[in-house]
Amino acid sequence: MKMLQDGKIDEVMNVLYEYDDSLNQVNPLSESTVQRYRRVFTMFPVIDYVRQYYSFQLEGLNDVKYSVKFTPDNEETGEKGAQTTFMFNPVKVDGSWYVTVKRADQELDNSRL
Repeated sequence: MKMLQDGKIDEVMNVLYEYDDSLNQVNPLSESTVQRYRRVFTMFPVIDYVRQYYSFQLEGLNDVKYSVKFTPDNEETGEKGAQTTFMFNPVKVDGSWYVTVKRADQELDNSRL
């Protein structure tokens, strides 16, 4: 998240992965996924962030969810900046940890929703 806050989107793309739980395999992001996340991280720049929660349950069911402020507070009106959430799925494969992106078809820790 700090790298995103510092505007290092390309560096972030190089350290994110996709996880195939059926094969217990981690792969670099596909080109279409890189484009999608680059667009998201550009549209919603990280001005500030707070980790909402983390949950480690199963090998491929690990959630780390952040609340991300992507517009500044309006000092004149007192209005708070706009926010969104980012969620990642850290996984350990062959003794190494990887930060993977959550796919729409992957499970979430529903006890945290």
